Amino acid sequence: MRRDEAITCLKEIKDTCRDLLADAVALVGSKPDDLSKGYQVHIKTILDSETKRQVEKIASKHSLALKEEQGKIVIYQPKNASYQ
Repeated sequence: MRRDEAITCLKEIKDTCRDLLADAVALVGSKPDDLSKGYQVHIKTILDSETKRQVEKIASKHSLALKEEQGKIVIYQPKNASYQ
């Protein structure tokens, strides 16, 4: 995803998920061997089921994917998706 799309997504998550406690937030550029393209949003947090549902809904609205790994969530645009 483009940088401006990542920022828009983060703002929407912040406004919607007011109870989300994040230890760290980062925009990370994808590597050639990643399954994504452009920037990824990394949020170091553990999601409860309701917050996870809200974040998944926001990601889906922006045609983004979400995965959880090692105490963080990663929101990204799959390589097979086109930039909007």
